[in-house]
Amino acid sequence: MKWKFILVTIVIIVNLPIVNKNVLLMMDGNNPFKYSNSNASFTQQESFAFKDPYLTYWSINRFIEETHPSNENKQVYRLYKINPVCFWRWSYYISISRNYKYKSWNEIEKNRVPYNQENMWQDF
Repeated sequence: MKWKFILVTIVIIVNLPIVNKNVLLMMDGNNPFKYSNSNASFTQQESFAFKDPYLTYWSINRFIEETHPSNENKQVYRLYKINPVCFWRWSYYISISRNYKYKSWNEIEKNRVPYNQENMWQDF
């Protein structure tokens, strides 16, 4: 019974808003979560740095307003699968990941527009 309490306490603590971003940076900093639209004219990867915000609809809407992509390229997809075993990600999955459908990078890469480092909408 005591080990269950300890386990539940750990899961709760690592998913607290202030603590969670630091845990994500420690655990997933080398393998950031990535997002893209269908032709990769919009790509973003989460850095989990202290002052970097998570992906929001505001940035996606700004991309749409400035570039006027076709309807199929307005949808943003997450490029990672949700892994329920990684309990330190649960807070991120609930608040961010569930808003985006999964699509494999292999499917997107076939239709990819050329990567331009100077394009503020392409992180990778």
